[in-house]
Amino acid sequence: MSTSASRDDDFLASALVRISPETPDPDIFLKERYESSFYRVEEVPLESLTDWRGGDRLIHSSGRFFTIEGLSVRTNFGPSEHWCQPIIVQPDIGILGILVKRINGVLHFLMQVKMEPGNTSLVQYAATVQATQSNYQRVHGGRSTPYLEYFLKPGRGRILVDRLLSEHASWYLHKRNRNMIVEVPPDEEVPTGDDFAWLTLGQLRPQLAHGNVNMNARTVLACVSYAAAGAPRINADLGEEFHAQVIASHSAGCSDTDLSTEMTWLIDQKEIFTLDARRIDLPEMDEWISDGQSIRHRDGRYFRIIGLSVEATSREVGTWSQPMLEPVPGNLVAFLCQRREGVLRFLVQAMVQPGLTDRLELAATIQLAPGYQRGPQDLPPLAEYLTSPVSQIRLDSVQSEDGGRFHRADTKHLVIELPEGHPVDAPENYRWMTLGMLNRLTHSGYYVNVEARSLMACLL
Repeated sequence: MSTSASRDDDFLASALVRISPETPDPDIFLKERYESSFYRVEEVPLESLTDWRGGDRLIHSSGRFFTIEGLSVRTNFGPSEHWCQPIIVQPDIGILGILVKRINGVLHFLMQVKMEPGNTSLVQYAATVQATQSNYQRVHGGRSTPYLEYFLKPGRGRILVDRLLSEHASWYLHKRNRNMIVEVPPDEEVPTGDDFAWLTLGQLRPQLAHGNVNMNARTVLACVSYAAAGAPRINADLGEEFHAQVIASHSAGCSDTDLSTEMTWLIDQKEIFTLDARRIDLPEMDEWISDGQSIRHRDGRYFRIIGLSVEATSREVGTWSQPMLEPVPGNLVAFLCQRREGVLRFLVQAMVQPGLTDRLELAATIQLAPGYQRGPQDLPPLAEYLTSPVSQIRLDSVQSEDGGRFHRADTKHLVIELPEGHPVDAPENYRWMTLGMLNRLTHSGYYVNVEARSLMACLL
C-alpha cells in the first residue's frame, strides 16, 4: 500500500499531464454529451409542485429528500445580531465520490457529464457518483446510480480520500456530504458509460478555470494534496511560476505541531463568537412573504425559494418538480495570497455561518453576498483589495454552486497575489496559512467551509 507521500506525488504527476489519449479533448466530449440530450427547466409556482406541500414547512410527500423550514439566528459575528430566514434541511449524508485508475502509469479521474437544473450552463463535469441517500436508495423510483458499489461497504477499491465535510451553511442547516476518492487496480476493467470520461488532473485544470466542473466535484478535488510534509517533489517542468508556488505551498507549514497550533487558534475563535440557530415555522419569519408563488424577502434581499419543473433525458428520473433556492446575483469569494517567509500563504478567516455544525469554519479572505449588504457599511473587511490591479490577479472565474438545490447561483472566484512585504491590516479572526495546512484541516473534518474548498480546487 502506498504512503500518503507517494499518493500525493501520484496526484502531482497527474496534474502535470495535460493531454491523454483516453479523452483527447474534454471540451468536445462535454459539448457532445450536452447536445445528445434534451433539457427543459421552467420556473413554476411553489403551490403547483407535484408531491410537495406547504404550511409550517415545505416538505415532499415521501418525507424524504429535503425540507424548507424557517430559522431564527442570533450571533455576535458580523453586522447583524438577529435575523430570520428560510433554510434547507437535508439530514441525509450524500456520497460525492470520484473513481481513479492508473492508465499508462498516470492517475485518471472518472468524471461524469451531468445535468443539474439550477446550473446556468446546465451541463458540467461532475464526480463519478453524486447522490443523496434518498437518490441512491431510489426513493424517486428512477434508475440506479452507476458505480455506486465502489463507494459503499465493502468497497471494491482502495480508499484514497474519505471525509465528511460541510456544505453551504448560509443555505443548508447542518448539511454534510461524504467526499471520497477511490482507486481501482490498473488491471480491473471498469466499463465507461456514455456520459463518463477518464481525465487527468492536468486536463481538469482548464475545465475548472472555465467553470465546467460542478461544485460537488470541486469539493472532492479540494481534498487532493500535491505533496506530504517533507516529501521530495517530483522534478518536472511545472510551467507557470504561480502554479509552482502553489505546489510548494502544499508541502510547507503543515507539520503536526503546526496543525495543533492552528486547531487551538480555531477553538479560541469558537469561544469568542456565539451562534444560536433555532428552527421555526415558515409563517413565523419576520420580513418574509410566502404566497404560494415563492418565499421571498419583502425587500427583495438575500434569496428566493422558487419552484422548478424539469425534464432531462440524461437523469435517473426523466421529469420532476422541486423547490430551489435562488440567491441575489453577485456572490464572490476571494483569497488574498502572498509570499511570506519564502512560501505562498493564503489569508483565511474564522467565519460563523448559521447552518454550520460547529459554529464556525475557515472561509476565504473575502466572502461577499450582495443580497446581505444594506450598504457600503456592510462590506466585509479587506473588500478594498477587490479593486487590485489585473497584474495581481491569479484566478478570475465564475463557478456554479450546487445546481441540484440552488438556481443560477454563480459565484465569482478570485485569487489575488499581493507583493511580498506588502502589509495587510487584517482583523484578529484572520490567519495566514499554507495550502498544505488548509489541506490537512480539510482532512480533519469541519474546519474549512465549502466556499474556501471551491477556491482551493481551482488552484489544482
